Amino acid sequence: MTAPPAAGLARVALAMALSIILVWLLPGSRPVAFLAVGGALSFGVLLAVGWPRGLAREPLMVVVVDSLLLGLLVSDTGGGDSPFFPLYFLAALGVVRVPGPAKVAVATILLAGGYLVAVGSVDGPGAPGTSAIGLRAGFVALFCAVAGYLGSGARDLAGRGRGLSSDLAAERDRAARAEGLVSGFGAVLGTSSIAEILSWMARTARAGCGGTYVHVAALEGNHHVSILQGEIDACPSWWHPSIQGLVLRACRDGEAARSEEKIHGIEGFLAVPVDSAGGGGWGAVVVGGGEFGVEEERVLGLISAAAGPALEAAEDAPGGRDPVSGLPNHASLHRVLRRELSLSRVLTVFAVELGGLDRYNRTRGFAAGDRLLRRVGERLGWGRRAFRHGGDEFVVFLGGTDESRARRAAQAIRQAVSEEAGGLVRPAVGFVNAGPGQEDPDLVLKTALSALREARAGTDGVAGFPAPMEVPEAGGPPAGVVETLVGALEAKDPGVGEHLLGVSRTARDIVRNMFLPEEQVEDLVIGALLHDLGKLGVPDHILHKPGRLTDEEYETMKRHPALGVEIVSPIEALASALPAIKHHHERFDGKGYPDGLVGEDIPLAARVVAVADAFDSMIRDRPYGYGVSRETALQEIEANSGTQFDPRIVEMLREILEDTGGRRADSNA
Repeated sequence: MTAPPAAGLARVALAMALSIILVWLLPGSRPVAFLAVGGALSFGVLLAVGWPRGLAREPLMVVVVDSLLLGLLVSDTGGGDSPFFPLYFLAALGVVRVPGPAKVAVATILLAGGYLVAVGSVDGPGAPGTSAIGLRAGFVALFCAVAGYLGSGARDLAGRGRGLSSDLAAERDRAARAEGLVSGFGAVLGTSSIAEILSWMARTARAGCGGTYVHVAALEGNHHVSILQGEIDACPSWWHPSIQGLVLRACRDGEAARSEEKIHGIEGFLAVPVDSAGGGGWGAVVVGGGEFGVEEERVLGLISAAAGPALEAAEDAPGGRDPVSGLPNHASLHRVLRRELSLSRVLTVFAVELGGLDRYNRTRGFAAGDRLLRRVGERLGWGRRAFRHGGDEFVVFLGGTDESRARRAAQAIRQAVSEEAGGLVRPAVGFVNAGPGQEDPDLVLKTALSALREARAGTDGVAGFPAPMEVPEAGGPPAGVVETLVGALEAKDPGVGEHLLGVSRTARDIVRNMFLPEEQVEDLVIGALLHDLGKLGVPDHILHKPGRLTDEEYETMKRHPALGVEIVSPIEALASALPAIKHHHERFDGKGYPDGLVGEDIPLAARVVAVADAFDSMIRDRPYGYGVSRETALQEIEANSGTQFDPRIVEMLREILEDTGGRRADSNA
C-alpha cells in the first residue's frame, strides 16, 4: 500500500508548525529537537514526491521513522514533561495502513516503547515505570491496536468491494458480448441449419450467462444440443425428467422457469422459452450450474428472440439456406429428399438449369447475376418446394408422378425462369418420377440430373424419366472397371460386395451434409467401394480364418491397404480413390496403419470410410457382419470418437441417422 502524497504534505505542514513552536514558545538551545523537526520536514517531502518507492510503499517503515523522530523530539523537550506527547496519537493513525497482525504488533511496540525509551533517556531508568508514564504508553498501545483493527476491517471491505466491482464488470462484459453476438449473427442465422442455430444458441448462452451447463431443446423433432464444462459425472440430457419438466414449464407458461434441484451435481437452473414466428412454443434454452438473475434472463431472451424466426424457417431448410437465392441449400435438398422418400411420399423431382448464367454475368455483371438467382429462387418457390443445387442449378419437388402433368409442370418452370432471365439464358428442365419403394435419394437425384443433361441437348429444353434408374455419367472411371474389381473381390470373399455397397451409401450420406462438390462426393464413393480391394492379395486361409489371427497373420492382413494401392495405381481414372484405399485403417489418435497419421493429416475420404466401414460391419447380418442394432453400432462408434474416429464425421453419421427417423441408413443392410 503506497503512502498518499497528502500524508507527506501533512508532515511538511506539521514540521513547519513545530519549528515555530520551538522558536517562539520553547526558547533555548534544542539542537536535537530541531534535528527531529528537520527530519520530519525532509521525510514529508520524500513522501509527497513518492521517493524512494520502497519507503513510500511500506507503511511499517513510515511508523518506524515517525517513532524515531518523535523519540528525538520528546527527549529534547522535557521527556515525561514534553508538551509533544500527543503527537504519538497522531503517529498511531498511520497504523491504520499497516497490514497484518504481526506488523501491527511491531508498530505498536515501536511507538509505545519508543516513548518509554525517550522518557527514560531524560528522566532516568526508573521514570518509565511510574504510573503516569506507563498509563500514557498504554494509551498509545491501545490506540495503535484499535487503529490496526479498523484498518484491517477497512481493507477487507475494500477488497470485497473490488471483488464485487470486478464481478459486476465481468457480468456486464459477458452480457455485452452476448448482446454483440446476438446482434452480429442475427442475419447469419437466417441461412444456417438447425444444428448450426442450436450450436450458436448454446455457445452464446454460455458466453452470456456463464454456468457449467447449457441445453437447447425443441418440443418436437429430435433437435437438441448440450454444452457441459467441468468434472461432472453425467450430463443432464433432454431425456432427464427434470430437464424435460423445466423446458415444458417454460414453454407452457411462456416465461422463464427456474429450478434449484440438484441434477448430476449441477445446481441452479434457468429456462427461457424459444417462441416460433407463429407464437407457439418451439422449445427452450436452459442454463445451469450458476446463480442466474434478471440480467441472465434478459440475455437468454435476446438469444431466443433472435433464434426463434430462424429455427422456424430452418424446419424447411434443415441443412441451411443458400445466401444468394434464399432457397434451402444443397445439404437441405438431400436431407429433405431422403426424409420424403423414407416416408414413401410420391414425388416428381425436377432439376432446373438457367443455362447461360456465365454469359449473363459477363454481360450484366455478377451483382446482376446474383439478383437473377434471387428472383428465380423466389419464382420457383411459389407453391413449390425449391432448392439451390449449386451453380446455376435448382431442384424442385412436386407431389404426384403423372408423366404428362410432370411435363406440363416442367414447361411452366422453364417459362417462369425465361421470364425472369430474359433472352440471355436458355433454361432446361429434367425430371424423374419417384414412387413408393424408391428410397435412395442419390439415385433419384442422379436420374433427375441425367434427364437435365438430355433436356439441355433437346429442342424443347425438357426431358424426363418415368422412374429412377442407373444411367451412365459423363466422364468418371471407364465403364465397368469398378464393377469388375468389386466382382473379383466378391468372388474371393463372398458377401463383401453388399458390405462395400453399404459402406459407399453410408459414406455418400455423410459427405452430402458437408457441402462438398459433387465430383468429390463421387470420388469418395468410389474409394469406399474399393477400400478393401487389397484383400485380393491376402491368402484365403487368413482372410477366412474363423478365429483370432496370429501376430504374423495380422501383419499379413495389415498389408491389404498397400496391396490395394498397387492394384489401382495403374488405372489413372481411379487415382482419386487411392487416399481411401491406403488410409482407411488410420486412427484419429495416430495409432493406426500403414503410416500412423494423426487427426486431419488423414485424408478426409479415409476418415469418412473408416466410420462408414465400422458402422456397416456392425449392423450387417452374419456371417460378414455382427448383426447389432443401428443404435448399438452408433453408440460404439461414438464411444471411440476422438480416438479411432474423427469426431466431426461421427457427428455427421448421427445426424443422418436422425434424419431418417429411425430407418436404416443403408436400405440394403
